[in-house]
Amino acid sequence: MKFVTDYPVRSDLGGIWIQPETIASGCKQIEAAGFHGLGITDHPAPSLKWLHRGGHEAFDPFGMLSFMAAVTTRVNLLTHLLVVPYRNPLLQLSGMTTVDVLSGGRAIFVLGTGYLRSEFSALGVEFDERNALFDEAIAVFKQASVNEEITYEGLHFNALGQTVQPSFVQKPHPPLWLGGNSTRVMERLAEWGEGWSVMMGPAELSTTARTKPISTIDDLRVVLKDLQSRVEANGRSMDEISIQASHPAMHADVSAEQKIDAIGELAEIGVSWVVADVWTDSVSESADRIQQFSEQVIARTT
Repeated sequence: MKFVTDYPVRSDLGGIWIQPETIASGCKQIEAAGFHGLGITDHPAPSLKWLHRGGHEAFDPFGMLSFMAAVTTRVNLLTHLLVVPYRNPLLQLSGMTTVDVLSGGRAIFVLGTGYLRSEFSALGVEFDERNALFDEAIAVFKQASVNEEITYEGLHFNALGQTVQPSFVQKPHPPLWLGGNSTRVMERLAEWGEGWSVMMGPAELSTTARTKPISTIDDLRVVLKDLQSRVEANGRSMDEISIQASHPAMHADVSAEQKIDAIGELAEIGVSWVVADVWTDSVSESADRIQQFSEQVIARTT
């Protein structure tokens, strides 16, 4: 099993969590603890209303992951996730190659279409075009991975022999994962996706995020069986797709044995990456939890 956690970007508590030295120390601790992935999300212009109702702050993902790359040497760096329709595909490709090059080929890009209407509006992007914008961006990413020149006529851009240099370190490109639970996501996974970041949570979360609810491990088991059928219908194998999911025990104050049992339950249904919450309001307490999780869980399950 592999383990991933998202860095807690938050400007409260005196801003301690967004101080460069705190970020650097936290990233180094996660890597030393044996985590396989460190993630950062993407919300360049969320509404204050959404933040006050449980939303979360975010750094620019390419800037943050490049910083993380500079203070680590082994851990994979993930966009968890990157809202693809927010940016011109070539501008986004430049950010992606930057992270992959500066990390020495440790980037994994979890991609999504987004769900916050007000954020789309603030960025000047048509919400109803998000799936078309997503698909054309993927076409550009893949074209750039095999051709030096990019020629593509999009909805709102026209590339006539453009190039993005330097190019990806990982060939033909870094792993392209998908986030979300919609039928459209399942179709993309079956066709070309290399990983799936499951959005697990209560029905209210799925309503806000405009995706299908996956609230329990039994729910996930059913969806994975359906995904397997779709994948095989496309002439592919589930072995080609990493599955990243969480479990209530990974976010609860329970024993190490209970966490290990939960990890075994996930592994049994095909999950290969587990999202773990090891952060508290306190930097020092978080460091203790990271070390404890390393010794009591990671060391016994990897």
